[in-house]
Amino acid sequence: MNIFWPRKLYSPHIELGISLERGLSVLREFGEPVETRNDNGHSFRVDSPEFDVAIYEKEGIVIGVWYNDPIGRLWSKGKSKKVDLYLQRYGDLSNWDMRQDNGWMRYHFNDAEGLAMVYGVHNDVIRFNLTRSA
Repeated sequence: MNIFWPRKLYSPHIELGISLERGLSVLREFGEPVETRNDNGHSFRVDSPEFDVAIYEKEGIVIGVWYNDPIGRLWSKGKSKKVDLYLQRYGDLSNWDMRQDNGWMRYHFNDAEGLAMVYGVHNDVIRFNLTRSA
């Protein structure tokens, strides 16, 4: 794993809009998911030495995927490359539009795929959300 200049992602690609069971199956490849229910929703999370990943579900459908991925964190260009790799994972890079930057969080939208992505300024934590009906 190249912590300076990532060439690929090591975290799993969990598609949005899939069944909860399919999402849990992917998570179980990395450990036993920990379930959380609160006012913010219903999620399942697995932590690994390389990354942490969680899925959020609504009515049995995966509507969000959260990654805590330190790859590329030691160099600003590595962080930027990681963000691009994640955006490409969830659609054509040209379909993503960064529409908001509040100084702490950056918000990208992919209207063609019905997706949104947000990440913090440290670029370790990234979340993708389904913005259309599954």
